[in-house]
Amino acid sequence: MSFKLAIANQLALVLLFACGQGPPPDPAPVESDYHPLVDGAWWRYEHSTWVETVTLTSTTLEGAPAFLMSDSPKPSDRLRSDAVVTKLNGRVSRMTKDEYLVSVGTEEATLQSSVSYGVGFTRFNEDWAKRSVGYKESPEYVRVETPPHGQGKPPEERKHTFEILSLSDEQVTAAGTFDCIQIRRTKDWQAEAEGVEASDAQTKMFWFARGVGKVRELNEETGSAESLVAFEIPESP
Repeated sequence: MSFKLAIANQLALVLLFACGQGPPPDPAPVESDYHPLVDGAWWRYEHSTWVETVTLTSTTLEGAPAFLMSDSPKPSDRLRSDAVVTKLNGRVSRMTKDEYLVSVGTEEATLQSSVSYGVGFTRFNEDWAKRSVGYKESPEYVRVETPPHGQGKPPEERKHTFEILSLSDEQVTAAGTFDCIQIRRTKDWQAEAEGVEASDAQTKMFWFARGVGKVRELNEETGSAESLVAFEIPESP
């Protein structure tokens, strides 16, 4: 190849890349969710006197994709729950929740209460990761409780305020070390009776890690806490 031809070839390559016709850049990595919803996922949390297991199973709600989040019974009162959760535009919401009383030594469970939450009770919003520390939002919902074989109680308008305390807070648990977003949740409503969901009215702090979910929870009023000890999240299909 002549010197002139070699120069011409190099010049052609330079022009090709300059015109944007070269190899495309590597795609940006996709960030994992702070609250992943995956069929078959499970988490195990250590409380002061017991260990809770939470499982996730795909289901539908009014024909739309949803997930059934079930927890194991608490030894002190033998109560467990099944909650239907959804994710819309990054917001994870609890839509319904059924409370069951589990008989000691058996798997028999008796329905104690059914609750619906209208547009949904916010559990997490992926948009929080894009906000600054100190950011607050107060999503509203309507809670309706129905006793078993009874008429639904009057609807209650409710609102919680979520505040970002930290966008990067290291949490060390038995399941590992996690870089977490830290959120405080407080209530903005009054009710005559809280029923089986009294803890929803108490001030709590939550820590979530990308690709993992909730790592830690602290009830600031009672001092009770839970910490992640094991988890498994299958790869999304």
